[in-house]
Formats: sequence, C-alpha cells, structure tokens
Amino acid sequence: MEDVKKINLGNNINLTLIPASKFKSNLVSIYIQRLLDKSEATKNALIPTIITSGCEKYPSLRVISDKLDDLYGSSMGGDASKRGEKQVLSFKIISTNQKYLEEDIFKDVIGFLNEVINNPLIVDGGFKEDILKIEKQNLKDRIQAKINDKSRYALERCFEEMCSDERYSISEYGYIDEIDNITGKELYEHYKEIIKTSPIDIVVEGDFNEEEVVEVIKKSFTFERGNIIEIPREEFKKDIKEVKVVEDKMDITQGKLVMGYRTNIDYKDIDKYYPLVVGCNVLGGGPHSKMFVNIREKESLCYYIYSSVEKYKGILFVSSGIEFQNYDKAVELVNKQIESLQAGDISKEEIENSKSGLINSMKSLKDSIGGMSDFYFAQAMSNSNSTIEEMIENVSKVTIEEISNVAKEIKLDTVYFLRN
Repeated sequence: MEDVKKINLGNNINLTLIPASKFKSNLVSIYIQRLLDKSEATKNALIPTIITSGCEKYPSLRVISDKLDDLYGSSMGGDASKRGEKQVLSFKIISTNQKYLEEDIFKDVIGFLNEVINNPLIVDGGFKEDILKIEKQNLKDRIQAKINDKSRYALERCFEEMCSDERYSISEYGYIDEIDNITGKELYEHYKEIIKTSPIDIVVEGDFNEEEVVEVIKKSFTFERGNIIEIPREEFKKDIKEVKVVEDKMDITQGKLVMGYRTNIDYKDIDKYYPLVVGCNVLGGGPHSKMFVNIREKESLCYYIYSSVEKYKGILFVSSGIEFQNYDKAVELVNKQIESLQAGDISKEEIENSKSGLINSMKSLKDSIGGMSDFYFAQAMSNSNSTIEEMIENVSKVTIEEISNVAKEIKLDTVYFLRN
C-alpha cells in the first residue's frame, strides 16, 4: 500500500486518497455522518436509495443505468449503516481505471456522481412520489428481512434492551410504523439540511493521478454548506447496577441467546483495546476458540456460537443458537469461559491461533477494492491515525497476562433469549 493522503477541502469536507495500483478499478465513496437520532433515522435510511434512483439530469433508473453503461460499465449504490452512535449515509461509484481505456473518464464519473447527489429529481418541491413509494416498500422489506433473520433480530433486541437509554439502541434502518407518514417534500427538505450540516468524507481508492483527482473533485462537487453539526464521541463507560434478563417469544424452532457485556474500555487505549480484541477472539472467534471447543464441540449445547466487540461502545457480546431447554446451562458455560479468560487460562495455541486469525482478517482488507476505503473512513471518524501495519503489530504484542487483566473488567449487563 502506497502512502495514503488526507486533504481538507474546507467546510468540513475531507478527501482521502488511497493509492492501490493492483486494482483495475477506481472507487469513489462519499460518506455523510449523522448522529443516531430516532426522529430522523427512518428518513435517513430512505435517502440513499431514493437519491440513486433518479436525478434531474438522469430522471429514472433506466436512464441512470444507460449512463453507467456509457461510463464503461460503472456501477453505483447507496446505503445507510450504523457505526457506534452514528448513522452513516454512503454513496459509492466504481469505474474502470482509465489506464485500460481509450479515454479519460474520471471527470465524467465524478460529474455524474455530483449530478446524482447534488441535483436530485424534484417534482412540486419534493421527491417524486412514485419513486418514494417504491423505496418506502423496499425499506419496509429490508426492515422485515432483519426480523426474519432471527439471529440478527435477537442481537438487535439485546442491544435495544442493553442500551435502552443510549443512542446505540436506535436502528440504522429506522422503523416501519414511521415510513408511511414521510412525505416527498418533508424528505427533500431534510435531505437539503443533511447536505448543508453534516461532516462529509470523500474517499478515492485505486490507481490514479493524484493531482488530477484533487483538481476534478474540487471543481466538480457542488455541496451547499451551512453550519456543520457537532457529532460527539460515544459514551463507552457505564456502571451496571443489576443484570437485565429479557425474554421474547416467537414461533421459532431454535432459541437465540445473546449476552451483552460492558468492558468500559476505550478503543484509543491501545494497552487495553488490543488485549480485549485478542481475548474476544480467544473466547469466540472461530473453531479454535474456547466457546466453540467447550460449548459446541464438547457439550454439544449449541448450533453456533461466537463473540465480538463493538469498538465504539466497548461492548462485548456473545451470540448463540441453542435448544430452548439448554438456556440455563448455556448461560452458565458462557460465563465459565469468561472466567477462564480472567484467570489467564489461555494456551499458547489458543492465543497464537487468535492472533493469526485477526492478522489475516486485517491483511484481507487490501485484497479487494473497498476494504481500505471503509477502513480509512472508520479511522477518520474515530480520529485515529493507525495503519493496518501498526494494528497488526499491536495485535502481535498482546500477552496472556494483558488479556487476563482486561478480561477482569468485563461485566455482564444483559442476557437476552428469544424462545418459542
């Protein structure tokens, strides 16, 4: 990976250039940050797909598709995601590197993306109603798909209960019961406000001429800007007065158990954060992990089991699929594996396998276009300058004693069970 360059374009618009000569494509990503807020989450979730469905110059999906074909088969998409207590709207366009073409298309690609984002299709002061109607239904289907995926549903329900008085409990796709009431005019006014007031990151990844890219982006994008909102850092520390136990019932054949733990560890505290990440992988990061070996294999108590860390909130969670009658035993055994981490009962093989898995995962970010764009945006969002290489080094240095020490700070907050 060549040197990554970050350029402040003013008005809280930042440009990140990621040279990657091994790809035959260039990826341009626009990330717009909002604070997770229940009053606007549903509207925000509607915006990316409406914006990419038609604009003033290219007023339908068919016309947009034809234009993308003219740009040598470029592709474009929009999405909403949750990162900590932020809701991020993203727009991405991937195009063939002009070194492999007979013409310079980068300027046209950026010009097209600017048309889509900054000159949306507006009828009578609002988004076109027939497009809005389609995207409302698509959003309903997307929310329903989360409910149908019982593992994901259980995980989100656990976080809703665990973080009930925190922004992290808000869904990145919003809420079905709010969708029908959103009008085209209301949504357009909200979109204009978002463009004016949100921090914006532009990330370019691929094989490109740096001077040309900077010049084209400065000239092409026409964001109207106003007073930019402050997006504070998430609260990651919380005292636990008592463990919440929550049970939901559904017509299902397999129980879904999720256990949420507070670590109160700051991702910027590398002396604690990296031991936490490695320790979590020892706990439930794959076939080598304690929970997989001791709960799934030896006890045959679950269909799947894994653990992960939510970086921004410092939450460690365990997710598992079990038979309904095995609930008590599964909870007991999960807590036993946590206790073994706290006691430093970790073999050399366990820690080496965990480090190896994490390092391979980090290295794989460079294998396909887009991985490094998301990585460097996440780093910018968290005001971190760590490179992949530095993170790999930090993982490599973690000791069993350090894992034991941070594991002692882990406290059970919520036990959620979805049963029949």
